[in-house]
Amino acid sequence: MTVPFVLDTARLHLRRIDDGHLDDLVALDSDPAVMRFINGGSPTPRSLYEDTLLERMKAFGDQPFGYAAAYEEHRFVGWFHLRPSVADASVLELGYRLRRDAWGRGLATEGSRALVDYAFGELDRTCVDACTMPENAASIGVMKKCGMHYAGTFVHPRAGFEVVRYLVER
Repeated sequence: MTVPFVLDTARLHLRRIDDGHLDDLVALDSDPAVMRFINGGSPTPRSLYEDTLLERMKAFGDQPFGYAAAYEEHRFVGWFHLRPSVADASVLELGYRLRRDAWGRGLATEGSRALVDYAFGELDRTCVDACTMPENAASIGVMKKCGMHYAGTFVHPRAGFEVVRYLVER
């Protein structure tokens, strides 16, 4: 049974990712600027979503967290997630990826703050973390706006390169 995962902010509607989001996810990952701090700017092949990634994003359906498609006025603008952290599985990790035309308008901060509040208030978690490449100043800025502080570096197990970790405690 799928557990609901829906969250609304002033400008965003977040709902659990499902099979119907495939085209939007592929289009999002086709923009080299979006992928710059993920893999150096390479598009994600549709086949990778079909074979692996979409199922991985849907894997938390039995939990009150996971990956959520983000909509602004009924238009897909990207996704956010709360999932077990790759740095510490006892902590939920915040993440997001937004279309380039959604950048610079505070949507990343708005969605991220809502998810941190949700993790503390609804899920009764004591800590949320996030990670990014050290040169991704925009994402580090979002983390700081969510009250996160620098917690060190580690080699991301899926990406294979060093990332910075930030966290916030309730």
